Amino acid sequence: MSSVVQPHRRALAECASQVGLAFLEGRPVVLGVFALRFVVGTLLVADAEWSSPMLWTAGTSWLLAVWAVYLINGISDIEGDRLNGSSRPLASGRLDKRPAIVIAVALLAVSLLMATLFPSPFPLAVVAFVCLGLVYSVGPWAAKKAGVAALAVAGGGVFLTYLAAAHVVASTVSTSAFAFATVASSWIVVVGHTKDFGDVAGDTAEGRRSLPVLLGEERARTVVALGTAAVSATALVLGAVVEQLRALLVLGFAGPVVIVFVLVARGGDRGDEKRPYRSFMTGQYALNIAALLGALGG
Repeated sequence: MSSVVQPHRRALAECASQVGLAFLEGRPVVLGVFALRFVVGTLLVADAEWSSPMLWTAGTSWLLAVWAVYLINGISDIEGDRLNGSSRPLASGRLDKRPAIVIAVALLAVSLLMATLFPSPFPLAVVAFVCLGLVYSVGPWAAKKAGVAALAVAGGGVFLTYLAAAHVVASTVSTSAFAFATVASSWIVVVGHTKDFGDVAGDTAEGRRSLPVLLGEERARTVVALGTAAVSATALVLGAVVEQLRALLVLGFAGPVVIVFVLVARGGDRGDEKRPYRSFMTGQYALNIAALLGALGG
C-alpha cells in the first residue's frame, strides 16, 4: 500500500513546489501592491465591508489574473532575464516553461470563472486587464519592447485595478477617486522607467527600446528625474488642496527620494542600479498604505 501512496505524495510535493516557484515568478512584491490597490479602490468610493465573501471573491479573482499576467511575462522574458542576471525561478531554471504555462492557463480560467459571479463591468474589467497583460508580453509587437508603450500599458492596468475594485462596491465613481487613480497610474507611467536602469545589457540584446536604450543612460536619467518631479509636484498640490486626496502627499515626498537615487545610483552591481526601482516600489506601497489608513481612520 505504501509503495502506491509514495509516488502520489512525491507527485503532490512536486506539484506544490512548481506552484510555489510560479508564485515567486509572479513577483510577490507586485502581487502585494496590487492587493493594496484593490482594497484602496473599494475604499475610495465606499466604506467597504471586507467581511463580505463576495468582496473577497472579487479580490481573489483580480489577484489570480495579476499572477497569471506576471507569470506570462516571466515566460516571455526568460532569455532577457538570464542576460540581466535575474535569479527568478524561470531564468534560473528552477521552474520549467511548460508547467509555468499550465499554471498560467489554470490561473486565468479560475480568475475568469470567479469574475462571472459579478455583474458588469467587473468581468469585462478582468478580461481587459488580461488583454493588457498579453499586449504587454506576447507577440512580435509586444509593448514591453518599447519603454513608453510598456509603461503606458502597465499604468492602464493600475488605473483599471482601482476602478474595477470601486465598481464592485459602488455603481458610480467620484471625481476624487478618478483623480487618485490617475495620479497613482501616472507614477507608474513616468517613474516606472526606473526599472530599466541596470537592465540595459539584456534589453539591448532582446531588442527592447527602453528609455536608457533609446536615449542613452545619462539622458534617460535626466528625463526620468524631471518626469518624477512633475508627478510628485502634482501629487503634492492635490494632496494639500483636496481632503479626500491627502494620501497623495506620500508621492509628493517620495518623488525627491527617487530623483536622488536616479541621479546618484549608477555603476556598481545590479543591486546599486536597482535602488531607484526599489524606491519607486516603496513609494507605491507607501501611497496605498496611507490611503488605506486614511480611509479606515476617517
